[in-house]
Formats: sequence, structure tokens, C-alpha cells
Amino acid sequence: MSQTKDEVDYSAFKDYYPIAQRPYLSAGFGNNEYEQILFDAKPVVYYGVYNDIRKSLTRDSIVRGDAFYLSLQPQLRMYQENSKPVKTPSYKALLGWQTILRTNNNNFLTMAIETGHYSNGQTGAAFSTEFEDESEEGQAVYDTITDTTDLSAILNRTNGNFSTNLSRLSFNYRINRFDADNNPQRIHSYTLTYQLYHNNFMGLFDFGGYNPKDIAIYGRHQLELVYEFTDYYKNMRYTVGQEVFLHFGSHPSTEPYRSKTYGILYPWDTDLGFFADFTFGFDDYNYRFVDSFPRFSIGVTWDWFTPFVVKPPKVTANKP
Repeated sequence: MSQTKDEVDYSAFKDYYPIAQRPYLSAGFGNNEYEQILFDAKPVVYYGVYNDIRKSLTRDSIVRGDAFYLSLQPQLRMYQENSKPVKTPSYKALLGWQTILRTNNNNFLTMAIETGHYSNGQTGAAFSTEFEDESEEGQAVYDTITDTTDLSAILNRTNGNFSTNLSRLSFNYRINRFDADNNPQRIHSYTLTYQLYHNNFMGLFDFGGYNPKDIAIYGRHQLELVYEFTDYYKNMRYTVGQEVFLHFGSHPSTEPYRSKTYGILYPWDTDLGFFADFTFGFDDYNYRFVDSFPRFSIGVTWDWFTPFVVKPPKVTANKP
């Protein structure tokens, strides 16, 4: 029996994560007054332990799908200076579980729980280039910081340490409109995420946590709201979206918000896309959240959740 295109893709290709970070490579315009970004890259990967999400969504009946995975989310920036080769990179590793349920009208409701570690792997004091992190002298620097201190001006951009453990709770709702062959043709996606920084790894193990004086500066709570609209123009898929990040409890000199407006074009209706975005508010790059500046970027990205054929649930006729 011959396979359909969708079956071939599934057997040979990949897992699906409805709530996911897209990897990207970009360049652009707009920097803080202390550094000039040449390019920004986020080579995100997902390693699936178990994933039956696609299988559950392509069944005739409504069946819950689940995914367990490890996600590595490094972010690297090359600056217009001697970076040797990358200055203060950003590392994030998360263990995750997602569960998805298709509704009777073929919309998707997904919940994700993720927990892990976020740091930049540096050893210096965050606000001094002279001392090591958590040294007596490095800790004493925090005593000189007041609510009016400009943290961007005193940030150790060479090897200042950033480290914390974190957990994330996300909900996503996708409203799908299908064509005659049950391919998603138009999608509205809404995501709400609450993120908590905490000291113990997974809330249990005492390693990889934060410096207590650091957490008082960058706060423990963050709220994220994301809207995406996906549609087709002729045979090309495109996505436009808006992200809003809100920090709670961070230092008064930092911006409590971040906005990102973006558009992505997939000219061959595959995973590969080209994007442009405009951001303003706090910088989403470990301790550089103390910076705030507008930036316009263009680049290339890959989509982890390409639309695919979804079978409608069976309708059972009522017996007389």
C-alpha cells in the first residue's frame, strides 16, 4: 500500500511541539550605547523522549497527545569588538512536558510545563570587572546600588555572571480553519506564559541557583503574552505576530516591559522562513535585561510546528 505525503513526512521526519521557541539567525540596526551587535543567533533544539502529538491529532477520534522532551536554547551574539569568539553567551536548558487536546471543532488547546536552568557561564561579579562573582568584594558592590543607579552603566559586560533556575507554565489555544483536504489554512494562536525564577533546580535540588542579591535586582516573576496569525498567499505561508513580556519586581532603572512585532514568510511552505521584527523595551539576553533600546532585525528561522493534515473527529449518528 502506498503512503500519502503526510505519512511519509511523519515516518521520516520529526516531532511536533505546539509551544516552542523558533531557532533563528539575524542581523539588524539598534543597539544599547555600550555595544554594537553584529549578529544574533538562537540555535534552539528539542530532543524528544516521547511524543505522540502528531499521531493524536491525525486520528479520527479526539485523543489527547503528550510530549516529553529536553530543550536546549542557547543564544549567541557577536559584537563589533574582540569577542573571543562570543562574549557572555546565554544558555538555557529545559525539561518539558506538553499535552494537547483537539476540540470538537478541530481547534487545539495545549498546556506546557517546563523547568530548568538559565545562565551565561561567566565567573565575574555582575557589576564589577575587578572581582569574582560572590566574592566578598563583589558582594560589597551591591551595597552601593540604589534605586537611582543606572545598572546599564555599571554592568560587567566582559564576564559578569548571570545564573538562576526557572520554571514556566504555558497555555496555548489555536483556532484553525481548514481547506477541503483538512489542511490548516488559517490559524489564530494565543499563548499565555508565567515564568518563575527560583533557587533550587526543579524546585528540589540545591545547585545552579541565583545570588540572592542578584534576584533582588532582576525579580522572580515574568508574564508573556503572544499572538500569532498564520495564513497563505497563493502557495506561500506567512505568519505575523506580537509578543509582550512583563517583568515584576526588577530594579527601578530597568524597563518592566518588552515588545516584539514580527512577520515571517515561508516562500516554499516548508520549515524555512525569512523574518523581520521590531523590538523595544528590556533586552531579552540574560543580565542585559538592564538595557533597553529599539532594534529592527531581519534573518532566517525554522518553524517547529508546520501545519499538517488533521482528521476530523468521527461523528456517531444517534440510534432511533
